[in-house]
Amino acid sequence: MNVLWKKIEQSSLQTWPALQSQLINGWNIRLSDGYSKRSNSVSPLDYVETKMTLEEQIAYCEAQYHQAQLPVVFKMTSFVEPTILDQLLHARNYQIQDETSVQLKSLNMIDQEYANYKSNQQQRLSEVTYIIEEQWSEAWIRQASTLGQWPDNVGQSIAKLMKVNPSLPKAYITLYQAGTPVACAIGIIDSDYMGIYDVITGAAYRRLGFARTMLYHLMKWAKDKGASYTYLHVGEHNEVAIQLYRHLGFEEIYRYWYRVLLEK
Repeated sequence: MNVLWKKIEQSSLQTWPALQSQLINGWNIRLSDGYSKRSNSVSPLDYVETKMTLEEQIAYCEAQYHQAQLPVVFKMTSFVEPTILDQLLHARNYQIQDETSVQLKSLNMIDQEYANYKSNQQQRLSEVTYIIEEQWSEAWIRQASTLGQWPDNVGQSIAKLMKVNPSLPKAYITLYQAGTPVACAIGIIDSDYMGIYDVITGAAYRRLGFARTMLYHLMKWAKDKGASYTYLHVGEHNEVAIQLYRHLGFEEIYRYWYRVLLEK
């Protein structure tokens, strides 16, 4: 489990990058423009002992976020190094936020799975079409912003992040019902894994099977590109999404949470 956790965490650092990153003694300090804790947090994947004490290293990380005028955030799992880190952060007035399930699925049987699904949903899918764009576009960001009812700065922040690792294969998928956009998502491949991000269904089109249909198309695209697995992140209280991913065959492999410094 420890090896798999680290492999997926390392992949997610690539597929959902930061605008700036700094490696210090095994910890990855990630700084962006404040959008999403994922790209604005310390990822302590390893810990290399040096003359710098653990308390000094934490303080160094804090200084980087203070300088950038961003909240100080650590992304935590049960496997972080050193294992005492969560306890130390608690003692320094860090609060737990946003516990999240990381879920994994093999793409080995995705073609057959989709064929079975499609045969059972023939009438419902008769007016459903989709488009996958492999290049980022302003039009896709605007459409996602409309479906997700995002503030303007969210779409702009995502656009910046998607330009950081241009060599990674990306899919910006949009699902249409009778020509109307109803759902969208991003898939990004790093080696053998595709990370799935920003799965959005328009408010008027939820619980109608559109997200499931869209994700089948996205997973088929990933397999055609050579990926063998896909993973995603879902908040622990998002029961609707958790149920959807369970039906698709995703399984939880670990959880993470954030430790956020409460400034005095």
